[in-house]
Amino acid sequence: MERKNPGVKKIKTEFIVIGAGLAGLTVTSELLSKGRNVLCIEGCDEVGGLARNVVFRDHIFDIGGHRFFTEDETLRLWLKQLVGDELIRVRRRSRIYLNGRLIDYPISTLNAFLGMGVGKSFHVLAGYLQARLTRTGSQENFEKWVTARFGRALYDLYFGPYTQKVWGRDPKEISAEWAQQRIQLISLTQAVIKSVFRFGAVPKTFASHFDYPKKGIGRIAAALQSKIEARGPNLITGQPVRQIRQGKDGSFEVETAVGRVFESRKIISTIPLPKLAEALGEKIPEGALKYRSLRCVFLIVNRPKVTDDTWMYFSGPETIFSRLHEPKNWSADMAPGDGTSLCLEIFCDEGDDIWSMPSSELHEKCVADLRRLGLIEESDVEARLIYASATHIPCTWWVTRRNCGIFTTPSRVIRDCRCWAAREDSDTTIWIRSSTRPLYLLEEYK
Repeated sequence: MERKNPGVKKIKTEFIVIGAGLAGLTVTSELLSKGRNVLCIEGCDEVGGLARNVVFRDHIFDIGGHRFFTEDETLRLWLKQLVGDELIRVRRRSRIYLNGRLIDYPISTLNAFLGMGVGKSFHVLAGYLQARLTRTGSQENFEKWVTARFGRALYDLYFGPYTQKVWGRDPKEISAEWAQQRIQLISLTQAVIKSVFRFGAVPKTFASHFDYPKKGIGRIAAALQSKIEARGPNLITGQPVRQIRQGKDGSFEVETAVGRVFESRKIISTIPLPKLAEALGEKIPEGALKYRSLRCVFLIVNRPKVTDDTWMYFSGPETIFSRLHEPKNWSADMAPGDGTSLCLEIFCDEGDDIWSMPSSELHEKCVADLRRLGLIEESDVEARLIYASATHIPCTWWVTRRNCGIFTTPSRVIRDCRCWAAREDSDTTIWIRSSTRPLYLLEEYK
């Protein structure tokens, strides 16, 4: 696209970072630490993206729970130096709702038998052993990949329904590569060994502890923002990028919605791909990139505690929500006084019945589900806040095509961005790390 607005005063810089989520902030901070000239432009008034916090009546909520787990001690040290004494170690306890009962995850033999019953437990185990002994045939999609490793019974009981509920797509449409990345290291044999004998290395999926800032995952973004702003006016918020133009000399002009223009030869984009394409004057073909949306229901509850869990997972239609967490179980600082709070995650497609459901109705359905589970009474709910996030979780395009992206977490986002900053002298003109938790699309254009 040719340059316009020749009369507007331009501000030149070496790098322009678009988006101030964890990816954008990390790249900006790392490049500044190397003495490079960088400007980060964020369209919202707040930084952090989906890895920021919502504060409601002095209760702090993540937009869905975001743990920080890594085996990279260098990365852990980096985070410790960034947030200091705010970083705490949290014990993980997760449960899944199966057959009308909550079952510990990782699976423990006794708990599984009690939860599923002897007959179903043996059915699951027999299916698993059969799959291990007769793994044959094509494994090109999520369903075939999972059943080849865990058996049809366990797939039908949990993996299939949960995946369908979260992503809103038939697991046959989801690539085996996604399953391989997301369900890596899960094995019924490993689960039993780890839960019964308690020895050996801990698989990532089974990590018993994780790191977490005392006042929510948003403290990482806040600390990065402070570090960046301490080096000068390197961060602009509240100015969405309207247009990106490239001149004949190869440099780029980035114009914001308020008409400010910045010039650079290198751009790092961390905004959703459709927004980037629009700014470039391009259009992604209809249906080529679909997004999964999220609504969160935040509840303030007049109880000291509702659960002992860090997460609870619900794969079936008996609940409108797919995942639940109690922030106080991550850090006591998340809920003031003697009360507690809950975050319920409801996945949907923008414009569907759940997305369009009035907040009052969504709240009523969530509370009714919690009552049926025996977790709370309606009278326990002091207040509620409904949060909706559209076009934030890219799904179909990513999961149905090979090598288009990676499933990731806050720790992996930060790690990848620090690695890129360490080799920023490559010939990459636009580096794209697009969108927000839990899927990130990573491509390089030269």
